[in-house]
Amino acid sequence: MKSLKSSILFFLLVSFCFARTIDEIKDSGQIIFAVYENFPPYSYKQNDTPKGIDIDIAKQIAKSLNVKPVWYFSGFDETLSDDLRNNIWKGNLIHKTKADVMMRVPYDYEYMRLTDKQTGSLETEMVSIKGSYHCEKWVIATNKKAIPEYKTLAIFAYHKVGVEIDTLPDLHLSSFGRGIIRQNVIHYTDIQKAVKDFKEGKIDAIAGLKSQLEFLLDFKHNQNRYSISDDIPLMKSKWDLATAVSVDSKELSYHIDLLIEKLFKNGNIKKTFDNYGVNYIPPISKSQ
Repeated sequence: MKSLKSSILFFLLVSFCFARTIDEIKDSGQIIFAVYENFPPYSYKQNDTPKGIDIDIAKQIAKSLNVKPVWYFSGFDETLSDDLRNNIWKGNLIHKTKADVMMRVPYDYEYMRLTDKQTGSLETEMVSIKGSYHCEKWVIATNKKAIPEYKTLAIFAYHKVGVEIDTLPDLHLSSFGRGIIRQNVIHYTDIQKAVKDFKEGKIDAIAGLKSQLEFLLDFKHNQNRYSISDDIPLMKSKWDLATAVSVDSKELSYHIDLLIEKLFKNGNIKKTFDNYGVNYIPPISKSQ
């Protein structure tokens, strides 16, 4: 309890207008990471202990600066731009907490070029996004007994497929073929609930993030029971994940970028994903 109060006090003390420099982070002995709450396998708590891919990578960033990591578990807002504002460059509207680094930020050229409709400025103008460390995908997992194979989404006119509500797969599957499979698209507020129903045979398929499905289904040890597609037909399905810092902390951004490159080349990043049963896919940016 005492350490928790100390962390909260630390959060309040560092919630100032300007981003911290590397020297200021080193002098404080701590670096604050914003990670998404209850988002396995990237960031979650197990018996109150932070776990996950993003947690492990963030620990290595902290180690490279010889400081301790402090976790700021944050929920999802309506848009990524809102998350970046609340977590990195402005701070939470209520308690003003903000982080030095935000993990699991999409590194996508199209998003990087999006502009605010009112101001015309780039939506990422206030942040620096670097250090891409994984290529994420939208995929569909199927029960092999119910669906041995499929070539088009039309098969879901005969099989129920679970999706997390308001995600891209939800919109795509619900509108596919002018709605011909909509009645079999089952909506969930939490992907983990969808996975539970899938395991129990209440639905025959589930659409979601490849990394989440591999982790939650323990896919590495259940490939005789389940299949996972390479992508979702007719839908843009992959993008890189990276880190974000305030635009005023470019030195920190470049430091992280160089470290991630080192961890990528020595196989450390891949090993981290392997530890969580996730098949690692090198970032698109690494192959260009």
